[in-house]
Amino acid sequence: MRKLIFIIIIAMSPYLLPNSVEAKQYKVAILIYEGVYLLDFAGPLEIFNDAMENDTSSAFQVYLVSPDGKPIKAHTGTEITPQYSVMNSPQPDILVIPGGDLSLSTNNKAIATWITKTSESSMITMSVCTGAFILADLGILNGKEATTWFGAKKRLKKNYPDIKVVDKRFTDNGKIVTTAGVSAGIDGAIHVVERLFGKEISEKTAKYIEWESK
Repeated sequence: MRKLIFIIIIAMSPYLLPNSVEAKQYKVAILIYEGVYLLDFAGPLEIFNDAMENDTSSAFQVYLVSPDGKPIKAHTGTEITPQYSVMNSPQPDILVIPGGDLSLSTNNKAIATWITKTSESSMITMSVCTGAFILADLGILNGKEATTWFGAKKRLKKNYPDIKVVDKRFTDNGKIVTTAGVSAGIDGAIHVVERLFGKEISEKTAKYIEWESK
């Protein structure tokens, strides 16, 4: 009888125990607001949405967050509807701050508080383009290497002397990642995919959207 039970357990083991441990599905919150640059957030959104852990499992769960949860208009006039507001957004593993309004965190205390608290609790906070100014206003980039849109680098360096402004497509300070202008957000997002899931998955993601990293 014991021998029979042992045989049954062995036969059923593939169904009782996973063959491998699946990687975590990371949550990505992307902030959007009036006048945000469309590709600043749409580029990373596309990458994180298309990255697959395998053929059937998405590597990331991506959602958009606006100040009040209402639709916003990007700088192109395109209306975008978010899933959450800063008041009810789930805590993400990755926070993406796109550019557009350089004074966003200065002029809106609720957004400033949300970015600060969310960034502190997240694994990675990534700015895109002039989104670096939003983080800089909050002191998040102090003592770190950062980049931004080429036309705003001198201003970033002048206004925030505690930041090491560099000419790179993206910078990685561990917890804080910054990218250069507009399309560079795609490179930054691909880099984050590689950090979390490896080169093979990041290259598959880039190939899927036919993107050649610079």
